[in-house]
Amino acid sequence: MGTITKWLIVPLAAVALSALAGCDKGPGVPVAPELGEISVSQEKIGVGHQIVLTVEDVTPVSGNLYSMTPVWTINGNEILDIYTTYDYVNGMGRYTCYYVPMNIGTLDVALNVYMRFNGAPLGEDERTATTEASFDVVRCDARNSFWGDSVEITMYREPGLVKRGSSDEYIGEGTSSILGISNIIPSVDLTYLFENGGLVRIIEEFEVSADRTDGYEYVAELFDFALRTLETDYAGGSIAGRTLEQLDTDRVECLSVAAKYRRGESLTGDEMALLGEGLVKGWVRIISNMSLDNTDIEFTTEALPTSSSVNMVLTYSRR
Repeated sequence: MGTITKWLIVPLAAVALSALAGCDKGPGVPVAPELGEISVSQEKIGVGHQIVLTVEDVTPVSGNLYSMTPVWTINGNEILDIYTTYDYVNGMGRYTCYYVPMNIGTLDVALNVYMRFNGAPLGEDERTATTEASFDVVRCDARNSFWGDSVEITMYREPGLVKRGSSDEYIGEGTSSILGISNIIPSVDLTYLFENGGLVRIIEEFEVSADRTDGYEYVAELFDFALRTLETDYAGGSIAGRTLEQLDTDRVECLSVAAKYRRGESLTGDEMALLGEGLVKGWVRIISNMSLDNTDIEFTTEALPTSSSVNMVLTYSRR
């Protein structure tokens, strides 16, 4: 992240600094505050979660403070001032940083508070206080949620969800969790299901139309793109979880092409078009099942008999 240095000019009347804390360092020698530990707003940090990092002074600053610059760094990168705040009340400071981790791994967090003082002895006009901590960032169980999350937490992370009737089911719209799909499909329909107040299942669903020149081939190619992306993310690129449902056994040629696809064999353009037609008209259905840690993943299609479109359905379930 870029760097913007911001010196906070502290009104002297508001500081009311104590000279007593610095007595053992000689007259007029400033003393930096002792910083407490860095705390984080949630115990389990998932990729894509906004977290709030907070530090409070344990002891007050002592001296004729002129300016103060709190600098947060995460994994060696300085955080822009627009994502940090500093409050000073009754001689004690509170420092806050807002951050969204985008990768799994470790967050090495440091807060350095740089201070300048008026009227200090020669060479004693600058002080620094420092505190550090490390936090683990893990992959979410599904989308940006963990299984067992409450409705309140889920709706905070997925704004726009509304309750469906009296059931423990919430629906809304959002961006697909399949990498790259949001560049093609702007939004997907979401369904979040809860049991005993905890999240247990998430369903993403989006409609794909064959009403275009290359319509059926386009449907099959989009399905293939989404499925291969999911298999890369959740199955190491393996196709072992694919199964084939033969819904119309009279469509022998389509069934043969779908069987080739299930086995991971390459299809020609005409074969992709035939597969797409089979998906749209409900002759065949490809189902892929994968898993990761606490989550079962299923990706498939649902034909829409009265239209030239098909729904592609991604389901995350608690294991």
